[in-house]
Amino acid sequence: MNIPVRFLCGWMCLFSLTTLNAQNQDSIRLAKRALYKQNHKPALASVLSIALPGAGQIYNRKYWKAPIVWAGLGVSTYFVIENQNQFIRFRDAYRNRINNIPQPEFDGYTPAGLKAERDLYQRNRDFAAVLGLIGYLLNVVDATVDGHLFHFDVSDDLSLRWQPTAPAPNLGYQPGLTLTLQWKSNR
Repeated sequence: MNIPVRFLCGWMCLFSLTTLNAQNQDSIRLAKRALYKQNHKPALASVLSIALPGAGQIYNRKYWKAPIVWAGLGVSTYFVIENQNQFIRFRDAYRNRINNIPQPEFDGYTPAGLKAERDLYQRNRDFAAVLGLIGYLLNVVDATVDGHLFHFDVSDDLSLRWQPTAPAPNLGYQPGLTLTLQWKSNR
C-alpha cells in the first residue's frame, strides 16, 4: 500500500512541475507578444511592403495575405511579358510585310491585320502593367492600414442586434428599424 501512495505522489509532483513549466512558457510567450505589439510600427510595414511586396503583410502577422500579393503580381508580370513577346512578334511581322520581306508564318494576315494584332497586344501589355501597378499600390496600402490597426482589439463580445420599432404618431405611422451595436471592453 505504501508503494502506490509514493507512486501517486511522484506522478503528482512530476505533473505539477510540467504544469509550472507550461505556465512559465505561456507567460514568456505572452510577454514576447506584448513586447512585439508595443514595438510594432506601421511605417515599417509600409517600407517593407514597398521594398518587397508581401513583406509588410508578414510583418503585420497577416501571413495568409502574402501569397495573394505574390500571386497577383506574378500573374500581372506574366501577362506583361507574354503580351510584350507577342507585340514584338507582330511588330516585326508588320515591318517585314511593309518592307516586302516574306514570312510564311504570317501569310494569312494582311498588313492592316498585322497592325491590328500588334496594337491589341500593346494595349493588353499596357493594361496588365497598370493592373500590376494597382496591385502593388494596394499591397502597400493594405500593409499600412493593417499596421495602424494592429493594436485594434477585436473581442468575441461584439454583437449587432436589430429590431423593428413601433410607429410614432408624429411621423405618420411609418415603420422603423433600430440597430444596436454592443461590445464589452476588457480595458
